[in-house]
Amino acid sequence: MSLVHIPLLYRLLSGVPRGTRTYASKVDIGALKRLRQLNPVALSKAKEALLKTDNDVDKAAEWLDKDALAAGTQKAEKVKDRIATEGGIAVHVNDTHTAASIIELGCETDFVARNAKFVDLASSIARAGVGFAKVEAGARETLVNIEISSLAAKLVGSRTVADAITESIGRLGENIVLRRAAVIGSPDVDDSVVIGGYVHGGVSGNNGGSAGRIGGLVALHSTSCGGKHRDTLRQLAKRLAQQVVGYGPRYATHKEWESARAAGTDQACDPETTVLEAQPFLFGGGTVAEVLAQHSRTLGAPIGVASFTRLRCGEGIEKPTTSDFAQEVRKQLL
Repeated sequence: MSLVHIPLLYRLLSGVPRGTRTYASKVDIGALKRLRQLNPVALSKAKEALLKTDNDVDKAAEWLDKDALAAGTQKAEKVKDRIATEGGIAVHVNDTHTAASIIELGCETDFVARNAKFVDLASSIARAGVGFAKVEAGARETLVNIEISSLAAKLVGSRTVADAITESIGRLGENIVLRRAAVIGSPDVDDSVVIGGYVHGGVSGNNGGSAGRIGGLVALHSTSCGGKHRDTLRQLAKRLAQQVVGYGPRYATHKEWESARAAGTDQACDPETTVLEAQPFLFGGGTVAEVLAQHSRTLGAPIGVASFTRLRCGEGIEKPTTSDFAQEVRKQLL
């Protein structure tokens, strides 16, 4: 009697029609370990992915991504009307400190905002935002708001920002919204600009990034920010970003403040609370203007604050209140 091919014998005995796709009946332990290192999903979901892809780790990882996107799309539709008052601010400064971006990613609870997966998502979006830095010389020192739709279409790894957010909604179970984004600087090496960034109360993710409640960026301008003084200026830019986060100024100089008062857009009477250069420097040494003047003398060239920004999570959003705690719990369990 001739030997019968095992897969064919299986089909004959099980009644599976010829041409029907069959899957592996047992999960390979080594493949399971590698897959969960790539994508730390639930054990049952990882097993399902491997069984449906004949223990092919790469195909299983693709299957998990598609499954997460489908689940996220379904979940996003259910939670789209929930108000995302919590979340995180993430900042990314490039290696040369010539370009940086800042973003606000909203979610519903502080619990999710402190989740490493959420933090990784926020930091990856901030990293993608640096790609919008302008090459044109005239735009290098100007803070530019990034269109959310444009950033949503940007790739983070093999997927768009929009898809990454949708997948995270499915995994974390809350509405997640990219609210604001801005970029400053140039991707080119530029000896006239040094940028510093800071996030306060940052929670670290698994990929080296962080996100916190408040973040800031500061761009310093000088005719010569290069050479042996560049590291010193990088540190100064970061400390000024901490200053901006801590003191919350609205203007860089007295001139900007006076122009706003003359135009009637701001009637604040105390420049020390609203003008960066008039504030006492957070790390001592006089006012910010005096510290900049001291560094200018050391460098042998004038140094000034070209622009800055400060974002606080949830600004402008009214936090909803509910008197029905049971109803709120039911919403979270949808």
